[in-house]
Amino acid sequence: MADAGRIRNLQQQGYCCTQIVLKMGLEDAGLPEEPALLQAAAGLCGGMHSGLVCGILSGACALLALCLPEKTDVLCRQIVEWFRKEFQTENGSIDCTDLIPGGDLDRFVKCPRMLAATYDKVIELLEENDYELADGR
Repeated sequence: MADAGRIRNLQQQGYCCTQIVLKMGLEDAGLPEEPALLQAAAGLCGGMHSGLVCGILSGACALLALCLPEKTDVLCRQIVEWFRKEFQTENGSIDCTDLIPGGDLDRFVKCPRMLAATYDKVIELLEENDYELADGR
């Protein structure tokens, strides 16, 4: 489960939202940390550094594909649909620039809440599909 302290700690270490989703997922799944994967995920930070599709959502899809590759298409559609329902209505889109119009202030206030909610939904989807996490959930 995502908690605010864990997310803040990773932000302070310099990880972006995409990387945080993946790093927490690797840890919770009991998988080894993959520096190359985390570095590649840096390309998705901040909506691909262009303010486009939120990096939280990109990281969520990447984590689902990593854990359950045979169900990638279904699970990614499910998380995208959920993310849209949760955040698009209030913000007008799922693009980073629209989700966090306050810039850095929003990054440290709003993003952690969205990240925690999305991460918890990813864990829920994994568990619904019989994926066993390292902590025995």
